[in-house]
Amino acid sequence: MSEKPKPNKSILSYFQPSSQQTPSSQRSSRLSSIHGSSPPAPSSPLSYKATPVARRVAPLEIGASDDDASDGGFSDDSLEDLSALLGRGRPKPASSAAPFDTPRAKRTAEVPFVSPAKGALKHKFDLKALAKDARLDNALNASSLKAKASADAARPSSPTRGESFDLAFADIVKEKSGQDAHKVIRAVQRAEPIQSQSRYCFFDRDYKVPPSSPVPKLASPWTLLTQGNSAARERNLTSGVPQSILAKNGGLPDSLFQWILNELCIERSPLIRREYCHIIHGCPDQVERLLTLERLKELFLRLGASDDIKFRESEITVSKLTNEQYQDRDWSNLESFMTLLSMISGHLSAASAIYASQTLLLMSMDKLLIYNIDLLTVYEDTIESLVNAIPSSSWDSFCGDACSILQAVIEAQHIRVNALQCLSIRNNRTHDVRRRLAITFLFEDPHLGRQHPEDVFTVRHAIERLDEDDFSITPQTDFAELKAMVTILDIAVDDGTPPELSSLEDEEQFNQDIDELATKLREIWRKINDAGMKITRTEAKSVVEWVQQRLSNTVRTRRKLKKSIFDFPGHEDLASLPKQQEYMAKFFQKIPKPQGEK
Repeated sequence: MSEKPKPNKSILSYFQPSSQQTPSSQRSSRLSSIHGSSPPAPSSPLSYKATPVARRVAPLEIGASDDDASDGGFSDDSLEDLSALLGRGRPKPASSAAPFDTPRAKRTAEVPFVSPAKGALKHKFDLKALAKDARLDNALNASSLKAKASADAARPSSPTRGESFDLAFADIVKEKSGQDAHKVIRAVQRAEPIQSQSRYCFFDRDYKVPPSSPVPKLASPWTLLTQGNSAARERNLTSGVPQSILAKNGGLPDSLFQWILNELCIERSPLIRREYCHIIHGCPDQVERLLTLERLKELFLRLGASDDIKFRESEITVSKLTNEQYQDRDWSNLESFMTLLSMISGHLSAASAIYASQTLLLMSMDKLLIYNIDLLTVYEDTIESLVNAIPSSSWDSFCGDACSILQAVIEAQHIRVNALQCLSIRNNRTHDVRRRLAITFLFEDPHLGRQHPEDVFTVRHAIERLDEDDFSITPQTDFAELKAMVTILDIAVDDGTPPELSSLEDEEQFNQDIDELATKLREIWRKINDAGMKITRTEAKSVVEWVQQRLSNTVRTRRKLKKSIFDFPGHEDLASLPKQQEYMAKFFQKIPKPQGEK
């Protein structure tokens, strides 16, 4: 029996619900359960195809409708879900959504938001544990330092280098890519026994700033300088009223003049000290009358000078110091006082200028000036002004007394040489007194300082001085003293006082003496063995070599001629040299051709 053909149905019947599900409808229901909603209906019945088309498996979540055109091809699958970071599971898809509903945006949460603070967050580091460890480390460090301090106190003291030297040496080694600076320092200390050198201290090591002087009772105008605190005096001096009164009256009351000098030594304000110096400089008559020897001595003592300046002819006791004695000391008052001496040097009496110059020369043997460049600069200007203020008739006696004082109070040459190194050579008088002091120290004769150096010193005297025992190299040689004596020798020689250039024989003899002196220094250099990082010997050796090179290259009137293999010692004929040069010039002269030849 043939089967009846099914009647044609309308296409709208495909969209009506059916009680019996076909495999196609079952697949559609499964997709609906997965996606949570069915796709939208086609806009036209003709666009629908009955033949099923292979479709791509849809992701677990449908992207938001407003993100389709703005994601730029970015895939959400490469990022971790935010819900997983917050400790919650991925939200389940909606199963009861209508078939034709628009999908919800992915960022709309379907469960109540749970704050992450309510969850048990696990920190990588526990702050309480870290704080506890830090406190434990601090306690251990403090205990270690305390134990080290007690051990150092119980250990007997041994002569070692200063801490500043060790730190500086360690920095130098580290700059050269050294990793074991402390080992190098120990090696140096084992190779050369360190002996702390004696040092002269011009100032009292236990100095305390004295109290202010009693304020003098003055009339009304001058109370601007004495009344009130430091700030009030600064305002008065800045206004210029006291300076105007001084210019009108032509001087200060003597009591106020002495009070300003006392306050200059202890005043902390740099502005007040500067104005005090200008006020004192504006009273030339009182400077000459009131700044006597005794008054200058009182001011030096008020600045902190030791009592040794009261005894100018007796030997001063020096001590071996292992550390800096003037640690964190303020030298601004001393600097202001030296500036004042430089300003009023032309108004001082001859006796006061001589005393101030001798006292400053005595102070220069303290290494304080070498260690402080600001003080050294002010000192150079002050000593130049003071020695230039000394009358010419008193110059030789001043130099003789200064040489006698400095030679008597200190015997160590490495202390004496400090005074020579602080004197400038750009001024004629400081240059002269510098060389006279060097000659006195070299020959231990203070009477030589009263005469001009060219009259009492020659290069031959220096050669003979090198033959004495204190310049010989022995196991007992103090190389710090040797270095100082070579420096003093170099200052005493200076330019060597060359003869007139018109005398060829004298010039030749002078150059021979310089060569002999340089040869003796070269022998001393060869005998110094500085192997094994012996710092003091290396310093002495370098100074000897430097002086020898200076003599050969700058003191000589002309450069030493080089010898050839054909020269015989003692047969150089310098007198015939110009004649030979003229002969060789004629020999190499081009011979002119005869006029007929072309």
